[in-house]
Amino acid sequence: MGDVVPGAARPGNAHLRSGFPWHSPDQPHTHITGADHWWAALEPLFARVFSALGIESGRARLLAHQVRSVYCNPARWRLFDDTLPALDDLSRRGWTHVILSNHVPELAEFVAALALDSRIAALFNSATVGYEKPHPQIFREALAYIGNGGPTWMIGDNYVADILGAAAVGVPGVLVRQPHDAARLFCADLRCIGTVIENAT
Repeated sequence: MGDVVPGAARPGNAHLRSGFPWHSPDQPHTHITGADHWWAALEPLFARVFSALGIESGRARLLAHQVRSVYCNPARWRLFDDTLPALDDLSRRGWTHVILSNHVPELAEFVAALALDSRIAALFNSATVGYEKPHPQIFREALAYIGNGGPTWMIGDNYVADILGAAAVGVPGVLVRQPHDAARLFCADLRCIGTVIENAT
């Protein structure tokens, strides 16, 4: 399993550090059905952010409604340079790839636009599953798909959501890109993943 899409920009604005579903992973949102419902639930947050930045309230609401179309433009997404080589290397070593991600409902479209879909066996997206990492239920759904055919690893860049979340359901993990003092296994990028996993098994 892994947390993708690699290279996705993370909001740096302080106003965007709360209010998204993944900021409250202990609260399931299975009642939110469909992409339109998901984005509509976030429009008040976006409007508050624009207002906090000094934009007049009417225009802030208008801009909030446009966030979805801007964010979901595939041309705005890219992969890290090491993503495809790492996936292909792991495939040659016999691994199967599954995406497990806290993301927006359109994640599958981004995966296809980035030429990842032919390399990915399945995708488990918090926006459609209704549970955010590190909630164990989203991991359990992915594990139910994977089955007991062999070892399973989680590769992710968030120590709490990815590594601790996976550990809670018995899955070891490798932290990438963002080091954490408590992480047992870490890779600065994806190039060393295959070697790290093989040395650890």
